[in-house]
Amino acid sequence: MKAKKIIRVELKNPALRRIRKSFRDIIELAVKQESNRLHVESRIYRERSRESSNPIEKERLEQKEDKFRNRSNGLNSSLSKSIIQCRLRGGCSSYSEATNHGLYPEKAPANLDMVWMPFYKAWFCTKCSEILIEGDKVLRKERHPDYMRWLKDR
Repeated sequence: MKAKKIIRVELKNPALRRIRKSFRDIIELAVKQESNRLHVESRIYRERSRESSNPIEKERLEQKEDKFRNRSNGLNSSLSKSIIQCRLRGGCSSYSEATNHGLYPEKAPANLDMVWMPFYKAWFCTKCSEILIEGDKVLRKERHPDYMRWLKDR
């Protein structure tokens, strides 16, 4: 997304929230299945390249292996940058809050309202975005060295 302002996507209707969660789960499942398939293909080419004694054949097989591995990594990267899940994943405040209440979900929740933060070029859940916005204000106000370094590097 290329928006230059913070965009908040919140749904109040429970039926729409269920539909959104179902869509997110389906997309995540499809991406993971395709990523696993590509990973298996990559492994097959790696095995074949190890067994090959012909250097030209070996190089061709290694290139195919890299191609499948790069596609798999690209899919996972796209998923982590999408609105489907908070960019902080395991460090997500919503996930941490669930574990503090005795719930141990195997992955970060997918039914969260999300916020696009152009500063980070990523989607965050509303709790994480509030923490990030508040932290950024504090850093800016105090002219923190990390914030000043970031401004110079940018």
